[in-house]
Amino acid sequence: MRKRLAQLFCLLSAPAGMIVLFGGCLFGFSEKPYVAVKYYDLANPPQILLTGNQVNILAFDSTEPAKYKMIYRGKNNEMIMDDYNKWIQPPCLLLTRYLQSAFKQSGPLPKDSVLLISGNVFMFRIDLQTNTASLGVNYVIKGTPDNIIRPISRNSIVFSSKFEKQGPIYFVRAMSECAGQLVSALDKDIKSIKPNEIKAGN
Repeated sequence: MRKRLAQLFCLLSAPAGMIVLFGGCLFGFSEKPYVAVKYYDLANPPQILLTGNQVNILAFDSTEPAKYKMIYRGKNNEMIMDDYNKWIQPPCLLLTRYLQSAFKQSGPLPKDSVLLISGNVFMFRIDLQTNTASLGVNYVIKGTPDNIIRPISRNSIVFSSKFEKQGPIYFVRAMSECAGQLVSALDKDIKSIKPNEIKAGN
């Protein structure tokens, strides 16, 4: 009995930090199991070989709140942040690198056939209610004859893709399909631009 009272007296007279330490030893902490954070990238893009115009993909910017963490839209427009599944880069950098990897040049071209592509990512959404990944992008194509930058084409579009199951692997596949749709749209726009349009800046 005296021994128990002595232990209690020591605990009461010890600093708060010591009480937590001894309390943990006496009663044990309920520790959460360690969960490793997983990082994901977009899939390899389709390869587009350019033969008519030289294309430079500039760094895209973003107004989308998603950064590294995967963010899901749930019921009642609730936004759910995933602490354990993240993108390897923010969406705007993911997409910039994806596009730069997609477009390849067939050889040297005249300086007056250079096109600059820039854009803004305004949607990078994983919707758990509709099982849909959506990528919204504003992009501008400009020509640079005589070092004068002139807009040629502008577009604002949302690309969507369904995922069969809910989980980070399926989210990545669906978002990669959206990025692939953007490549196809840009390829179509680039091929529709004629050399005289670049020089005229129409």
